[in-house]
Amino acid sequence: MKQKAHIAIFDLDGTLVDTDAANAAAYDVALQRFGFATLDGMYGRVSSNIVRKAAKLRDDEMNAVIRAKVDAYRRQLGRTCLGPAVGALRYVRDNRNAFSKVVLLTDSAERRAYETLRFWSLDGCFEEIVCNGGNGDKYANYFSSFDSDPAACVVWENENRQINAAIAAGVKNENIRKVA
Repeated sequence: MKQKAHIAIFDLDGTLVDTDAANAAAYDVALQRFGFATLDGMYGRVSSNIVRKAAKLRDDEMNAVIRAKVDAYRRQLGRTCLGPAVGALRYVRDNRNAFSKVVLLTDSAERRAYETLRFWSLDGCFEEIVCNGGNGDKYANYFSSFDSDPAACVVWENENRQINAAIAAGVKNENIRKVA
């Protein structure tokens, strides 16, 4: 019997699901709600820092916009689309004998991650769903909190910054699957 050698780790945003348009649209809805200038069609990767600078918001205003954006995101899920690693996820799920577990490791907040996964019926694809919520380095946090050997993990990721973080946490270079 072949031994399960690897843990498959998938990122969410931009890897399994392209959420950029939905995220930006949700920020626009939230900004409009409070009468602030919208992002005016800015539909790339939009973060709270970009929104704060573009709309020139104070901390209290930004916090209110973020709360409203969280509520608006669910109504924008139709703007998402499946990402480049979905085929790899299907392959991993079809070849379970090669992997001890399948993990979603995301910087998304838990509510947004689950809403996105449910919308695309991907929520049942993982043994572990870990939502780092932007609290530092997701790979360093994962490997310090969970009983997983980074050298025995295969990672699907789309951002160079996150790929470097996975390697710094101990994931072997040859076990990184960069998707575009």
